[in-house]
Amino acid sequence: MSETLYDRLGGQPGIDTLVNRIVDLHLQNEVAGPRYQALDQEAVDHAREKVKEFLAAGSGGPVEYTGRSMIETHTGMNVSAAEYLAVVDDIMQAMKEMEYPGPVCNEVLGIAYSLKGEIVHL
Repeated sequence: MSETLYDRLGGQPGIDTLVNRIVDLHLQNEVAGPRYQALDQEAVDHAREKVKEFLAAGSGGPVEYTGRSMIETHTGMNVSAAEYLAVVDDIMQAMKEMEYPGPVCNEVLGIAYSLKGEIVHL
């Protein structure tokens, strides 16, 4: 049996580290940062936990995602294409820093791009 993406990301510890770094990068991002910086710490922490859960469940881990759908979460936020791309760049930067192999990065990138239509709303 081949390893799941969850396994290749390092299981829950790897996903936790990855998502923590991604959120840190989002908070520093010139394009997407203002949206994240406007949130209070409780909201940032909640988003961080839901992203961890979403990635763990969506990558084949033994986790059930209990959050709202991507459409429900992002409708009304008016996320621009530029913000979306900035967030994807942060994801790729975090993965590069953690030295994930190219195929794993590409798989996560593919997932991110598959969700674009559910996130970008103008």
